[in-house]
Amino acid sequence: MSDSTRVEWDRISKEVVAAMSAHVESFSTPISKALSDENGEYGLHHGTGTYFEADRVKYLITNEHVAFELTKMPLTHMFKGSETIFRLINPMPALPVPADVAICRIDEKVWGRESHDGLAIPLSRFARRHAPVQHELLFFAGFSGERSKFCYDTLATCGTPYGTQECPFSDEAVARGGDPNFHFSLFYSPDRAQSIDGKSSLPIPPGFSGSLVWDTKLVACLQSGKEWSPDMAEITGIVWGWPSSAACILATKVEFMGVQDLLDRERRQAISGVTDISK
Repeated sequence: MSDSTRVEWDRISKEVVAAMSAHVESFSTPISKALSDENGEYGLHHGTGTYFEADRVKYLITNEHVAFELTKMPLTHMFKGSETIFRLINPMPALPVPADVAICRIDEKVWGRESHDGLAIPLSRFARRHAPVQHELLFFAGFSGERSKFCYDTLATCGTPYGTQECPFSDEAVARGGDPNFHFSLFYSPDRAQSIDGKSSLPIPPGFSGSLVWDTKLVACLQSGKEWSPDMAEITGIVWGWPSSAACILATKVEFMGVQDLLDRERRQAISGVTDISK
């Protein structure tokens, strides 16, 4: 790639990351552990979740290893534009590694309790399979523990939007439990990342677990001469692992996330009254 092409790619990719950040922020929520008997006060940031909608019902999706903490203590979430913290109280059907996915129904009485800017992703925006074009720009936005804290019973957390590309699967990724048949690997090197505003830096990834990965379709649009829009982006996976020595992040491919299976199980659990997570 020539210097001029590199400069142009950097410019376009920064614009796309900024647009994707604005596009997905209303879908995302930090997930925290509630360490008191109240609604989540004196909590600890734990992971990232995303709201989606299927058959007019809203859900939160995250990792199974994030949801598993619900067996030990309450977990909470919050909508964009609101400081109110809500507990996750409904059944959380889950799939362990290699999927590492869990979902939770968000009742309408919770969703509509107060004004907020939260939105739910239509199920149709989950791709059928992980198949981005070569060198495609992939994107996720998560909440790191490094940028989250509780102040005066309020969760203060700063999301991190990140655009990157798929990278080769390393031996370290395999040692961390990754399997290239089920997972893909994303470049994550804070030392080499470029900031959109010229001031920010990449945090260490703990807390990103549960972030959805988007195939932005930028490169696909450039190749076909189409004008790009964030509405074209599709979910292509979910973040779950970080082999720290490999400068990468691991994600489950969308076709192995088992979303429809989890939806079916959640509906059965809701009828039976089960309240804890189920593998």
